Amino acid sequence: MDLSTLEQYWVWLSSVEGIGPKRFYQLISIYEDARTVWDNVGDDGMRFLGKAVLEKLRQARSEQYFYSLFARMEKEGMRAIPRVNDGYPAQLSDIYDPPPTLYALGEVAPEEARRFAIVGSRRCTRDGQRAAREIAETLAREGVTVVSGMAYGVDAAAHEGALIGMGRTVAVLGCGADVIYPQEHEALYRRILDNGGAVLSEYPPGVSPRPANFPARNRIISGLSAGVLIVEGAEKSGAMITVADATDQNRDVFAVPGSIYSPLSAAPNRLIVEGAIPVLSGWDVLEHYRWAARPDASQSAPRNKIVLDPEDDQIVRPLLEQELSFDELANLVDFPTSKLNSHLTMLELRGIIVKVPGGLYRAYL
Repeated sequence: MDLSTLEQYWVWLSSVEGIGPKRFYQLISIYEDARTVWDNVGDDGMRFLGKAVLEKLRQARSEQYFYSLFARMEKEGMRAIPRVNDGYPAQLSDIYDPPPTLYALGEVAPEEARRFAIVGSRRCTRDGQRAAREIAETLAREGVTVVSGMAYGVDAAAHEGALIGMGRTVAVLGCGADVIYPQEHEALYRRILDNGGAVLSEYPPGVSPRPANFPARNRIISGLSAGVLIVEGAEKSGAMITVADATDQNRDVFAVPGSIYSPLSAAPNRLIVEGAIPVLSGWDVLEHYRWAARPDASQSAPRNKIVLDPEDDQIVRPLLEQELSFDELANLVDFPTSKLNSHLTMLELRGIIVKVPGGLYRAYL
């Protein structure tokens, strides 16, 4: 971990429980650098911290605390990136309340321009998952890094889509970067890191997830990104916190429209009415930033017309409308299980249907 002595003290100070960004920068304003804070712990200039936080700071002012912090990061393969270090993401450094330190697993590019956030409801619909996944896949195939929060629903689908598109994706957590949350996403967490992505947090290693951490982490998701897309969310969805952060940070806001009768489309539909950019595919984002040009359908190679027999047609038609599980398909078509399995296998081999995360099928024609 190649940090100067002053940078190491900066990381130490930012790791102390109760020293959030506001208190951290107040201390730096008074004492000029974190090493001077260390030398003056307990003096009258720190009364504004309050007794409880000041006691935490006193307890952390020890060589044992200092060296165990860096030893744990080294053990986990984690890097601390203080804001005063050249490796700190430039876009994030410019927001109103940037994290004093980022703790990172994986690769973080400080000058990466093509980062884009996708957020939405944890309890999203299948259409919402599909939209997040397909938009993220399109972006990833054009070299865009997809940023999200690794939560259930839209977040997980966005990360999955980026991985399907063979691209980078960054997960920002509301706990230590070494703490997998939710635990059910351990495989996704590993895949993000194994495929050149990153897991980031402003919290030091070992910090458990707490409700107050997640609204705070949303400003990092938007701060890292050129823009933020909300896929689904109720009017008071947590994803709207990220949208509010994006607006405050002068980031572009995008939304996927939905039915006016769906509660989960209330937030994106309202945002579109108020001026958010509607998105029907990843190409709407790519063209907005001039990151890539949409393929010209008139110049692409014509696809041979696919002829389906009546039994295959019974399977494919409902899959053109929505993703379905095997059991749901079995309820729609009057085939024995073995026969349905055989048809699905052949349709996959022909490239007419694909199996997507969650054991669902969808069709392409």
